[in-house]
Amino acid sequence: MRRSITLVIAAVILISGFFISSILSHQRKPVGRRPLPQKQQTVSTMTVKTGSLRTELNLTGPLRALDQVEVYAEVSGVLLFTEKRFKPGNRFSRGEPLIRIDDSVYRNNLLAQKSGLLNQLTLLLPDLSIDFPESAGTWRSYLARFDLNKPLPPLPEAGSEKERYYIASRNVYSQFYNIQSMEATLAKYTIRAPYDGVVTASSINPGTLVRQGQKLGEFVSTSVYEVEAYADLDEVKHLSVGLAAILTCDDLPGEFMGTVSRVNELIDRSTQTVAVYITTKDSRLRNGLYMRARIESDPIEDAVRLPVGALVGESQVWTVSDSVLELSDINVAAVENGQAVIQGLADGTIVVVEAPDEARPGMKLPAAPPPGTGAERSKNNP
Repeated sequence: MRRSITLVIAAVILISGFFISSILSHQRKPVGRRPLPQKQQTVSTMTVKTGSLRTELNLTGPLRALDQVEVYAEVSGVLLFTEKRFKPGNRFSRGEPLIRIDDSVYRNNLLAQKSGLLNQLTLLLPDLSIDFPESAGTWRSYLARFDLNKPLPPLPEAGSEKERYYIASRNVYSQFYNIQSMEATLAKYTIRAPYDGVVTASSINPGTLVRQGQKLGEFVSTSVYEVEAYADLDEVKHLSVGLAAILTCDDLPGEFMGTVSRVNELIDRSTQTVAVYITTKDSRLRNGLYMRARIESDPIEDAVRLPVGALVGESQVWTVSDSVLELSDINVAAVENGQAVIQGLADGTIVVVEAPDEARPGMKLPAAPPPGTGAERSKNNP
């Protein structure tokens, strides 16, 4: 009996719990979820204001003497001893003898030819006094100035065509020009410095026989130097002769001023670059140094600077017109330090500096106040 009562009570409790739970579940309101905030992405823009811009070009190259010659012998003979020898490191001033070759034999032959001309003119003078008395005084003065040990003075001008034929028949002109040629050859026995400079190579010693056509050494200028650097085609477009350059070198302190003197028209096939030559002067410089050059380019007109990241490909940027994205064609004139100098955009054009990943032509942007340089606009993701 007691067991039956316990079972009845347990059943009543279970039924009551189920009933109460059902009533409460119908009364509970569903929990509302908070709406997620709509994600926004910032679009950075800037307003174009074009102007005249310059870029800095950085070039490198070896330094060489602007004037340097290889010295060759044009005559034969024994090399004479001189007070200052033609040896590497020795400096010579302009016009100072570099090399002297023994010319005694050739000089004597020249003197013999001059003596023959002097004798011919002496015999000619009496006949001229009879046939051309008006010119006799001029030729007499010429004979008075005639010196065997000095270069021949120019012959007097003939007073008439008949007189010129008369003198030519006496073989005077032939002898005169033959002697002038020999005088020019005699001068080649002494090789003089064409400019202030230093000997950088020598292959001869005094007392040895010098042969015609033999290389004797090398001589370079110490006053003017030239840097041979190479620039890309895009850089060369903004270079011109006369631009100033600042040169530096790891081996020498300070800076050296230079000037762009030449720009080669030939493109190097292997590197697709163009040679640029920069002239400089300084007593501290030495042939063979490796130099760095900074050159401020010619002005790039109607240009503006943009971050390289704003470019779309190589010739386009995103622009905004009436809150709509568009692709605009541009010309990249130069790139330096992460900035691109571009042309082709009008003043007031709004350029997107940081475009969204899903940017596409025709995308609508929310209205916003007109942006200034570096102004930001935002849009909702579609």
